[in-house]
Amino acid sequence: MTRIKITLAVVVLALLGVHIGPAGATAKDPRTARKEARDRQAQLAEELDGLAASENELLDAIAVLSEQVNAQSGEVEAARQAVAVAERDVAEAEQAMAETGANIDGLTDAVVQRAVQTFIRPSGDGLDEVVQSRDIAEASRKQALLDQVTANDEDVIDQLNAAREDFERQRAEAGEATAKADRRRLETEARLNELETTRAEQARLVANLDTRQAELSQEIQAQEQSEAELTRIIQEAEARAAAQAAAQAPVGSRVGAAVGATVDRTVGGGGCIWPARGRVTSEFGNRWGRLHAGIDIGAPSGTPIYAAQAGTVIFSGAQSGYGNVIILSHGGGLTTLYGHQSRLAASDGQQVGQGDNIGFVGNTGRSTGPHLHFETRYGGSARNPRGCLP
Repeated sequence: MTRIKITLAVVVLALLGVHIGPAGATAKDPRTARKEARDRQAQLAEELDGLAASENELLDAIAVLSEQVNAQSGEVEAARQAVAVAERDVAEAEQAMAETGANIDGLTDAVVQRAVQTFIRPSGDGLDEVVQSRDIAEASRKQALLDQVTANDEDVIDQLNAAREDFERQRAEAGEATAKADRRRLETEARLNELETTRAEQARLVANLDTRQAELSQEIQAQEQSEAELTRIIQEAEARAAAQAAAQAPVGSRVGAAVGATVDRTVGGGGCIWPARGRVTSEFGNRWGRLHAGIDIGAPSGTPIYAAQAGTVIFSGAQSGYGNVIILSHGGGLTTLYGHQSRLAASDGQQVGQGDNIGFVGNTGRSTGPHLHFETRYGGSARNPRGCLP
């Protein structure tokens, strides 16, 4: 599956929660808007190509996914509690149905018994007994007894009808409770799936970050081993330049002018332009106790590399950890270094203008993948290239 490339600007905007929408749009509930923004950030973080992203992008994306995991874990727990409540409602409804059913059975038995007694002793027998009574008082007592029996029959039937109505209502409630519990279970499963997906993406980016850190650590170590040789090259070039200060070196031919014409020539405060088109995947600074002496600009192999300033090539060749490398001297103690090139396009002693094509991005030496390792050095000591770039 083709990995989705996300530009640094989009990722940063997404991770900061920036939302651009049409003017006059209807305001959403803050909680809903916050959840949608968080979900969108998590989606972009999941889509991030961990192999092409910078360390900062990976760290930001992992942080977003960690927040999403926590939020989804809370939603899963809430859904589980809702399922438990729904299941209790189902149990209570089923218990009520059972009790009402038992009551219906008892009332039904009572009605049947009444019917049997009435069949065995019809109401006419009672009237005969009244007629055959010895006095009015006895007849009144017997009539009252007959009235009570009739009333009891009607009461039992009323109770039976009421119980049946209760049963039907309770059965409907139990059905609703069961359907609600089923919905809650489906919601819980969906949230669990989302949580597992987010956790998997988080683990993928963490693994990418670990890989990048290990590779960059090896790259830094290899570059440190070349430090003494680089220092020697720069010092010798500065000594030659000092000895020839009175003479003007001839200007060499510019290489790849047609390619160089497409370079962004915006000049920074330190007088440099960007040496290649691409994204910074690793900044200048300390990494796990070691100094990463430049910035890494991720770009496909073969991407043109341009001189950040006009200068003289003081080294063009292979340097262990740096692979194919070019070092330019710009005067005033400033030198720039361009490492891991696939092919060099300038030679020792050549003078180049700012923006001239001096090589092509590659993956030579100890490298974390196709990129340009760009350094600025003052008096041979590495400085942050950001101070020279626009």
